[in-house]
Amino acid sequence: MVRAQRESDPKDLELNPRPLRGCLYWVSIPEERTRKKRPALVVSVDARNRLASDVLVVPASTVRRDSPTHVRLKTGEGGAPKNCVLKCEQITTLPKDLLSEHAMGGELSRPLMEQVERGVLRSIGIPLD
Repeated sequence: MVRAQRESDPKDLELNPRPLRGCLYWVSIPEERTRKKRPALVVSVDARNRLASDVLVVPASTVRRDSPTHVRLKTGEGGAPKNCVLKCEQITTLPKDLLSEHAMGGELSRPLMEQVERGVLRSIGIPLD
């Protein structure tokens, strides 16, 4: 028996075109005691972000300590409301419904994203030059 194949509609792949990699969103992280909203950077790739029900994020904190796994953001970068650090050692997976509907601003610059990528690699023990 031969089954007729249904042609895929391009819109099937656009389940949710948001959130976008490299953008900050307000998030609520369930494991945190206070459950306050905080900015977080989406680091998962856009194809995954469209098709999955969750995303990978790096949370931000206004407690700015120097660390090889922290990336500093100045007020306004990516829509950051204050100077803060992205804590690459705290990369986490969140359901999309815990993210704000819209990004806080535009995508981070390529150099900042490269710093985040290096911070994530350092946090999982991959040596870098």
